[in-house]
Amino acid sequence: MTNREIPLNNQQLKSEPTKNQLLRQLLAVVFIGLFIGFMRPFGMDQFTLLLSMSYWVFTCICGYLIYMPLINLGHKYLAKSLTAPWQRVAISSLLASLIMSLIVPFIGWLFFDHTLQLADNFLLALPNTLVIGSIITFVSILQNHVNHQKQQLEQSQQVIEQSQKVIEQHQQSRDIDTIQIELFMGLLPLEKRGQLLCLEMDDHYLKVHTDKGQHMLLMRLKDALMQLEGFPGLQTHRSWWVANHAVVSVNKENKKMSLLLTNHLEVPVSRTFVEAVKAANII
Repeated sequence: MTNREIPLNNQQLKSEPTKNQLLRQLLAVVFIGLFIGFMRPFGMDQFTLLLSMSYWVFTCICGYLIYMPLINLGHKYLAKSLTAPWQRVAISSLLASLIMSLIVPFIGWLFFDHTLQLADNFLLALPNTLVIGSIITFVSILQNHVNHQKQQLEQSQQVIEQSQKVIEQHQQSRDIDTIQIELFMGLLPLEKRGQLLCLEMDDHYLKVHTDKGQHMLLMRLKDALMQLEGFPGLQTHRSWWVANHAVVSVNKENKKMSLLLTNHLEVPVSRTFVEAVKAANII
């Protein structure tokens, strides 16, 4: 429909964590260290609880300062060769575990006055660093995922609020429908913006299909339909909406109806929306 750049604030999600996010991650790492220290694994029960908890908190913080930068570098430099994020995390975590295994003997020497034998200590520390590092990495990735979802929700809400303000400012304009679709398409990456074909609800995400591909948004179908009010299209199912121009044919089989779209996608029509589809006379 349009490829014009929409001047929206915060259009691109922040890739760098904020100070508050870093603080929350660090607090989570401290909590993990306290928990592990309280459990006193790997023969730590021979030491006092305070010493055990201090050791593990310090070790986990050191691990965080090693794992997180390497994981971020992995996402930056391995993105072209490894498209799956978990693959980049796995390789980065393995490298971080090797480095951490060289540092753990020094931490042991610092807390317990152990004799430093790097070759032997490295082999003994490696399994433990792999386990602990995996836990720290999982918690951090989970936090980043939650923060990413929160940012997407905030972005979607900002776009909805901004679209309402723009519509109110252009109530006398004949181009309100165009403004609405441009604001909605502004949520998509530039390479995915094109003719809007249909919307598909997938769990908590909205899959937007255009003639240039598809993109997932963290948005409710109901909110999207409010924003597209006036755009020629109709809802065919509780999880589907299609643009009128995208429909190629109506298929009927055993009392079931579906719509074939220009992108070869077959969209179901539920009983609730059958009459509305017939009344639309879209083909």
